[in-house]
Amino acid sequence: MEEMYRLLNKAAAGKKFKTSDKEAAIELFDEILPLLESRQNPPDFKLGSGQIATGATGRIALNSYYQLLGRFTYGKKFTRIDDNLAYWNMYLSYCIMRGYFTGRREKGFYCCSTCTLSVLPLYCTDALPDFDCASLKQNILEGIINRTGTFSRNFNQKYADWVLQFAELE
Repeated sequence: MEEMYRLLNKAAAGKKFKTSDKEAAIELFDEILPLLESRQNPPDFKLGSGQIATGATGRIALNSYYQLLGRFTYGKKFTRIDDNLAYWNMYLSYCIMRGYFTGRREKGFYCCSTCTLSVLPLYCTDALPDFDCASLKQNILEGIINRTGTFSRNFNQKYADWVLQFAELE
């Protein structure tokens, strides 16, 4: 998984993937996919900022990282290139929207601040093709700044700082 964190940090810094990075990401897909399908996290799975992530929060982060690697490996139309990425992209999208419709949250927010932070890079990189990612990104950034929604309570500031690098890519 260390290779995944290296690639994620490269993406967060706004650097393009070289051919060797893309090859490494494709190899990671073979490691990540069984974890997503089994609904288990590796015991040492960490958020991009280094903290251990467990349970549902870890699975949301893992799926988000999988999508990000797909986006940076294959480009904007990554869900058209890989059926597994397409499936897990729709799965994550459904969960985000289900929370909005059943939980009465603002659009783009997820169940908790950590999960919301995990999906923010997907909004920032237009990795959810069925969504208006710009407005969802804006909602989350306003929530962080104004401390509303899932950010009205304490949240992982170290993770927020890491994730906010993606918002600065534009």
